[in-house]
Amino acid sequence: MTVERKFARAGQVGGPANSDDALTKAYLRVFSGADGEMVLTDLADMTGYYRRPSYAEWMKNTKTPHGFELHSALSNARAEVLQHVMKFLTLDDDQLIALERAARLERARS
Repeated sequence: MTVERKFARAGQVGGPANSDDALTKAYLRVFSGADGEMVLTDLADMTGYYRRPSYAEWMKNTKTPHGFELHSALSNARAEVLQHVMKFLTLDDDQLIALERAARLERARS
């Protein structure tokens, strides 16, 4: 006999307002503190959130426009994931600057 694992969902909280509030609080709990900041920094680095595709750089490196559209679409898709997380965190300008710096330093580390 197998027991089905049920994951918690915001929709279980009741009503759209309660669900949104519960989800926001959950994101804040997950991404707060040093561990949460470290994970958020890693996500910003790994998704290339602060390294958006440059057509000029693409042309310089590849000498052809072929593939840039797909490269750009992939970058945008990755950025959407991080933007989804960040919309729950309501980071102020100083925090966003600190996150960008940390993500860029993380990239330099690897």
